[in-house]
Amino acid sequence: MIIEVFFRNFYRNSARLQVDNVETREFAFQTFRGGFVRHKSFKTVDELAKFLVEKTPKHLYHSSARYRNPSEEVMDNKGWLGADLVFDIDGDHLNTEACRGVEIITIKCLEDAREEANKLIDTLRQELALEPSRVAFSGHRGFHIYVSESEVLTLGQRERRELVNFLKAVGFEREHFVKRHGRRSVVIYEEEPTGSLLRIKKGVEDARYLRIEVDEVVTQDVHRLMRVPGSLNGKTGLVAVPLTVRDLDSGVEQILKRAVAFDKGYLKFLFHKPAKGEVLFEELEVARGSVKTLPTQVAVYLELQGYGKILD
Repeated sequence: MIIEVFFRNFYRNSARLQVDNVETREFAFQTFRGGFVRHKSFKTVDELAKFLVEKTPKHLYHSSARYRNPSEEVMDNKGWLGADLVFDIDGDHLNTEACRGVEIITIKCLEDAREEANKLIDTLRQELALEPSRVAFSGHRGFHIYVSESEVLTLGQRERRELVNFLKAVGFEREHFVKRHGRRSVVIYEEEPTGSLLRIKKGVEDARYLRIEVDEVVTQDVHRLMRVPGSLNGKTGLVAVPLTVRDLDSGVEQILKRAVAFDKGYLKFLFHKPAKGEVLFEELEVARGSVKTLPTQVAVYLELQGYGKILD
Protein backbone atom coordinates (compact mmCIF):
# COMPACT_ATOMS: atom_id res chain seq x y z
CA MET A 1 0.00 0.00 0.00
CA ILE A 2 1.62 3.21 -1.20
CA ILE A 3 0.27 5.34 1.65
CA GLU A 4 1.83 3.00 4.21
CA VAL A 5 5.17 3.53 2.44
CA PHE A 6 4.68 7.29 2.63
CA PHE A 7 3.93 7.04 6.36
CA ARG A 8 7.01 4.87 6.99
CA ASN A 9 9.28 7.32 5.16
CA PHE A 10 7.80 10.19 7.17
CA TYR A 11 8.54 8.45 10.47
CA ARG A 12 12.03 7.54 9.26
CA ASN A 13 13.02 10.97 7.96
CA SER A 14 10.75 13.79 9.12
CA ALA A 15 8.78 13.06 12.29
CA ARG A 16 9.20 15.41 15.26
CA LEU A 17 7.18 13.79 18.02
CA GLN A 18 6.27 15.77 21.13
CA VAL A 19 5.54 13.61 24.19
CA ASP A 20 6.23 14.61 27.78
CA ASN A 21 6.64 12.04 30.59
CA VAL A 22 6.90 9.42 27.86
CA GLU A 23 7.85 6.59 30.23
CA THR A 24 4.55 6.95 32.14
CA ARG A 25 2.24 6.95 29.10
CA GLU A 26 0.31 4.08 27.59
CA PHE A 27 0.61 4.05 23.78
CA ALA A 28 -1.83 2.57 21.31
CA PHE A 29 -1.93 2.35 17.53
CA GLN A 30 -4.15 1.28 14.69
CA THR A 31 -2.56 -0.64 11.85
CA PHE A 32 -3.19 -0.17 8.14
CA ARG A 33 -4.95 -3.53 8.20
CA GLY A 34 -7.48 -2.38 10.79
CA GLY A 35 -6.12 -3.96 13.98
CA PHE A 36 -5.92 -1.93 17.19
CA VAL A 37 -3.07 -2.50 19.65
CA ARG A 38 -2.96 -1.06 23.19
CA HIS A 39 -0.84 -1.17 26.34
CA LYS A 40 2.49 -0.37 24.70
CA SER A 41 5.09 1.65 26.62
CA PHE A 42 8.43 3.25 25.77
CA LYS A 43 11.23 4.59 27.93
CA THR A 44 12.24 7.36 25.53
CA VAL A 45 10.89 9.22 22.50
CA ASP A 46 13.79 7.77 20.46
CA GLU A 47 12.60 4.26 21.32
CA LEU A 48 9.10 5.23 20.21
CA ALA A 49 10.45 6.69 16.95
CA LYS A 50 12.29 3.47 16.14
CA PHE A 51 9.10 1.48 16.76
CA LEU A 52 7.18 3.69 14.32
CA VAL A 53 9.60 2.98 11.50
CA GLU A 54 9.37 -0.77 12.16
CA LYS A 55 5.58 -1.01 12.62
CA THR A 56 4.32 2.12 10.80
CA PRO A 57 0.86 2.67 12.33
CA LYS A 58 -1.98 4.42 10.57
CA HIS A 59 -2.94 6.17 13.83
CA LEU A 60 -0.83 6.70 16.95
CA TYR A 61 -2.17 7.62 20.40
CA HIS A 62 -0.92 8.09 23.93
CA SER A 63 -2.83 8.22 27.19
CA SER A 64 -3.72 11.52 28.82
CA ALA A 65 -3.07 9.59 32.05
CA ARG A 66 0.28 8.85 33.63
CA TYR A 67 0.79 5.37 35.04
CA ARG A 68 3.29 3.60 37.24
CA ASN A 69 3.06 0.54 34.94
CA PRO A 70 1.66 1.75 31.60
CA SER A 71 2.13 -1.55 29.76
CA GLU A 72 -0.11 -3.51 32.15
CA GLU A 73 -3.19 -4.76 30.28
CA VAL A 74 -5.52 -4.66 33.29
CA MET A 75 -6.41 -1.02 33.98
CA ASP A 76 -6.43 -1.49 37.76
CA ASN A 77 -2.86 -2.77 37.62
CA LYS A 78 -1.47 0.21 35.73
CA GLY A 79 -1.17 2.38 38.83
CA TRP A 80 -2.90 5.62 37.84
CA LEU A 81 -0.79 8.65 38.84
CA GLY A 82 -2.98 11.39 37.39
CA ALA A 83 -4.06 12.68 34.00
CA ASP A 84 -3.60 15.81 31.95
CA LEU A 85 -6.68 17.97 31.61
CA VAL A 86 -7.38 17.67 27.88
CA PHE A 87 -9.74 19.61 25.64
CA ASP A 88 -10.74 18.64 22.11
CA ILE A 89 -12.27 21.29 19.87
CA ASP A 90 -13.49 19.81 16.61
CA GLY A 91 -15.04 21.67 13.69
CA ASP A 92 -17.76 19.07 13.16
CA HIS A 93 -19.06 19.83 16.68
CA LEU A 94 -19.51 23.53 15.90
CA ASN A 95 -22.92 24.79 14.88
CA THR A 96 -21.58 27.40 12.48
CA GLU A 97 -22.40 28.02 8.84
CA ALA A 98 -18.92 26.93 7.77
CA CYS A 99 -18.89 23.69 9.80
CA ARG A 100 -22.42 22.30 9.59
CA GLY A 101 -22.37 19.12 7.48
CA VAL A 102 -18.74 19.54 6.45
CA GLU A 103 -17.02 16.46 4.99
CA ILE A 104 -13.85 17.80 3.41
CA ILE A 105 -11.52 20.08 5.40
CA THR A 106 -12.30 23.74 4.75
CA ILE A 107 -10.31 26.77 5.76
CA LYS A 108 -13.45 28.50 7.04
CA CYS A 109 -14.47 25.63 9.34
CA LEU A 110 -10.92 25.33 10.70
CA GLU A 111 -10.94 29.08 11.33
CA ASP A 112 -14.09 28.65 13.41
CA ALA A 113 -12.38 25.84 15.37
CA ARG A 114 -9.29 28.02 15.85
CA GLU A 115 -11.44 30.85 17.22
CA GLU A 116 -13.13 28.40 19.59
CA ALA A 117 -9.72 27.17 20.77
CA ASN A 118 -8.61 30.75 21.45
CA LYS A 119 -11.85 31.39 23.36
CA LEU A 120 -11.16 28.32 25.50
CA ILE A 121 -7.59 29.39 26.22
CA ASP A 122 -8.76 32.88 27.23
CA THR A 123 -11.30 31.33 29.60
CA LEU A 124 -8.75 28.95 31.13
CA ARG A 125 -6.37 31.84 31.77
CA GLN A 126 -8.76 34.58 32.83
CA GLU A 127 -11.37 32.61 34.75
CA LEU A 128 -9.48 29.58 36.08
CA ALA A 129 -5.86 30.79 36.19
CA LEU A 130 -4.78 27.72 34.19
CA GLU A 131 -2.06 27.87 31.55
CA PRO A 132 -2.08 25.44 28.60
CA SER A 133 1.06 23.31 28.59
CA ARG A 134 0.62 22.02 25.05
CA VAL A 135 -1.47 22.83 22.01
CA ALA A 136 -1.72 20.75 18.84
CA PHE A 137 -3.58 20.73 15.55
CA SER A 138 -5.38 17.37 15.40
CA GLY A 139 -4.42 16.77 11.79
CA HIS A 140 -8.07 16.85 10.77
CA ARG A 141 -10.78 19.27 11.90
CA GLY A 142 -9.64 20.85 15.13
CA PHE A 143 -7.27 21.37 18.02
CA HIS A 144 -6.21 19.70 21.26
CA ILE A 145 -5.33 21.78 24.33
CA TYR A 146 -3.57 20.24 27.33
CA VAL A 147 -3.22 21.55 30.89
CA SER A 148 -0.62 19.70 32.99
CA GLU A 149 -0.40 21.79 36.15
CA SER A 150 -0.10 19.67 39.28
CA GLU A 151 -3.39 20.95 40.71
CA VAL A 152 -5.43 19.42 37.84
CA LEU A 153 -3.65 16.09 37.38
CA THR A 154 -5.57 14.23 40.09
CA LEU A 155 -9.02 15.63 39.28
CA GLY A 156 -11.54 12.79 38.93
CA GLN A 157 -14.27 12.31 36.35
CA ARG A 158 -16.84 14.14 38.47
CA GLU A 159 -14.70 17.26 38.87
CA ARG A 160 -13.83 17.26 35.18
CA ARG A 161 -17.51 16.95 34.32
CA GLU A 162 -18.26 20.00 36.49
CA LEU A 163 -15.56 21.90 34.64
CA VAL A 164 -17.12 20.95 31.30
CA ASN A 165 -20.50 22.20 32.53
CA PHE A 166 -18.86 25.48 33.54
CA LEU A 167 -17.24 25.93 30.13
CA LYS A 168 -20.42 24.98 28.27
CA ALA A 169 -22.51 27.26 30.52
CA VAL A 170 -24.89 24.44 31.46
CA GLY A 171 -27.84 25.88 33.40
CA PHE A 172 -27.13 29.48 32.43
CA GLU A 173 -30.31 31.54 32.13
CA ARG A 174 -30.08 34.98 30.62
CA GLU A 175 -33.12 36.14 32.57
CA HIS A 176 -31.13 36.02 35.83
CA PHE A 177 -28.97 38.89 34.56
CA VAL A 178 -31.55 41.02 32.76
CA LYS A 179 -34.36 42.84 34.55
CA ARG A 180 -37.16 44.91 33.06
CA HIS A 181 -37.78 48.40 34.43
CA GLY A 182 -40.65 49.89 32.49
CA ARG A 183 -39.53 50.10 28.90
CA ARG A 184 -35.90 49.55 29.73
CA SER A 185 -33.87 46.37 30.20
CA VAL A 186 -31.17 46.59 32.84
CA VAL A 187 -28.33 44.09 32.62
CA ILE A 188 -26.93 43.16 36.03
CA TYR A 189 -23.14 42.88 36.16
CA GLU A 190 -20.21 45.05 37.13
CA GLU A 191 -19.62 48.20 35.11
CA GLU A 192 -16.27 46.85 33.90
CA PRO A 193 -16.56 43.09 34.35
CA THR A 194 -13.62 40.72 34.23
CA GLY A 195 -13.17 36.95 34.30
CA SER A 196 -16.40 34.95 34.35
CA LEU A 197 -18.49 38.12 34.59
CA LEU A 198 -17.02 39.32 31.30
CA ARG A 199 -18.04 36.05 29.62
CA ILE A 200 -21.52 36.39 31.17
CA LYS A 201 -21.81 39.95 29.87
CA LYS A 202 -20.84 38.90 26.37
CA GLY A 203 -23.08 35.84 26.65
CA VAL A 204 -26.09 37.94 27.56
CA GLU A 205 -25.48 40.00 24.43
CA ASP A 206 -24.61 37.02 22.21
CA ALA A 207 -25.27 33.49 23.46
CA ARG A 208 -22.69 32.02 21.07
CA TYR A 209 -19.90 33.62 23.06
CA LEU A 210 -20.93 32.11 26.39
CA ARG A 211 -20.76 28.42 25.47
CA ILE A 212 -17.40 26.84 24.62
CA GLU A 213 -17.81 23.74 22.47
CA VAL A 214 -15.38 21.27 23.99
CA ASP A 215 -15.89 17.53 23.55
CA GLU A 216 -17.19 16.62 27.00
CA VAL A 217 -16.33 12.91 26.69
CA VAL A 218 -12.65 13.68 26.05
CA THR A 219 -12.25 16.10 28.96
CA GLN A 220 -13.93 13.99 31.64
CA ASP A 221 -12.16 10.72 30.69
CA VAL A 222 -9.15 10.21 32.98
CA HIS A 223 -7.82 7.36 30.79
CA ARG A 224 -8.31 9.03 27.40
CA LEU A 225 -6.16 8.10 24.42
CA MET A 226 -5.10 11.19 22.46
CA ARG A 227 -3.37 11.50 19.11
CA VAL A 228 0.39 11.93 19.57
CA PRO A 229 1.51 15.45 18.58
CA GLY A 230 3.88 15.20 15.65
CA SER A 231 2.36 11.93 14.36
CA LEU A 232 0.34 11.49 11.18
CA ASN A 233 -3.45 11.47 11.22
CA GLY A 234 -4.57 8.33 9.42
CA LYS A 235 -7.79 10.01 8.26
CA THR A 236 -5.99 12.75 6.32
CA GLY A 237 -2.25 12.12 6.04
CA LEU A 238 -1.66 15.46 7.76
CA VAL A 239 0.67 15.95 10.72
CA ALA A 240 -0.89 16.57 14.13
CA VAL A 241 1.32 19.64 14.43
CA PRO A 242 2.54 20.70 17.88
CA LEU A 243 1.74 24.40 18.31
CA THR A 244 2.25 27.25 20.71
CA VAL A 245 -0.61 29.44 21.87
CA ARG A 246 0.87 32.20 19.72
CA ASP A 247 0.68 29.93 16.65
CA LEU A 248 -3.11 30.00 16.98
CA ASP A 249 -2.97 33.72 16.20
CA SER A 250 -1.17 33.15 12.89
CA GLY A 251 -4.21 31.78 11.08
CA VAL A 252 -5.26 28.38 9.82
CA GLU A 253 -3.53 28.56 6.43
CA GLN A 254 -0.11 28.75 8.08
CA ILE A 255 -0.98 25.84 10.38
CA LEU A 256 -2.23 23.72 7.47
CA LYS A 257 0.91 24.40 5.45
CA ARG A 258 2.99 23.13 8.37
CA ALA A 259 0.75 20.05 8.60
CA VAL A 260 1.39 18.91 5.02
CA ALA A 261 3.76 15.95 5.20
CA PHE A 262 3.83 14.89 1.55
CA ASP A 263 4.51 18.05 -0.42
CA LYS A 264 6.49 16.67 -3.35
CA GLY A 265 5.28 15.25 -6.63
CA TYR A 266 1.96 14.30 -8.19
CA LEU A 267 -0.12 11.11 -8.30
CA LYS A 268 -2.90 9.81 -10.52
CA PHE A 269 -6.14 9.39 -8.64
CA LEU A 270 -9.29 7.46 -9.58
CA PHE A 271 -12.43 8.97 -8.05
CA HIS A 272 -14.98 6.48 -6.71
CA LYS A 273 -17.36 9.32 -5.85
CA PRO A 274 -17.65 12.94 -6.91
CA ALA A 275 -15.75 15.68 -5.12
CA LYS A 276 -16.38 19.41 -5.17
CA GLY A 277 -14.62 22.14 -3.21
CA GLU A 278 -11.19 23.08 -1.98
CA VAL A 279 -8.95 20.31 -0.67
CA LEU A 280 -5.64 21.41 0.85
CA PHE A 281 -5.50 24.52 -1.36
CA GLU A 282 -6.49 22.55 -4.50
CA GLU A 283 -9.86 23.43 -6.09
CA LEU A 284 -11.75 20.33 -7.25
CA GLU A 285 -14.92 19.61 -9.21
CA VAL A 286 -14.65 15.99 -10.27
CA ALA A 287 -17.21 13.37 -11.31
CA ARG A 288 -17.29 9.76 -10.18
CA GLY A 289 -15.06 7.57 -12.36
CA SER A 290 -12.73 10.43 -13.32
CA VAL A 291 -8.95 10.08 -13.22
CA LYS A 292 -7.04 13.21 -12.27
CA THR A 293 -3.39 14.00 -11.55
CA LEU A 294 -3.19 15.62 -8.11
CA PRO A 295 -0.53 16.91 -5.72
CA THR A 296 0.60 14.01 -3.53
CA GLN A 297 -0.85 15.43 -0.30
CA VAL A 298 -4.28 15.88 -1.94
CA ALA A 299 -4.29 12.35 -3.36
CA VAL A 300 -3.31 10.88 0.03
CA TYR A 301 -6.00 12.91 1.80
CA LEU A 302 -8.72 11.86 -0.67
CA GLU A 303 -7.86 8.15 -0.48
CA LEU A 304 -7.85 8.19 3.31
CA GLN A 305 -11.22 9.95 3.21
CA GLY A 306 -12.67 7.27 0.96
CA TYR A 307 -13.01 9.30 -2.24
CA GLY A 308 -11.11 6.87 -4.42
CA LYS A 309 -7.75 5.23 -5.05
CA ILE A 310 -4.21 6.29 -5.92
CA LEU A 311 -3.24 4.58 -9.19
CA ASP A 312 0.55 5.06 -9.06
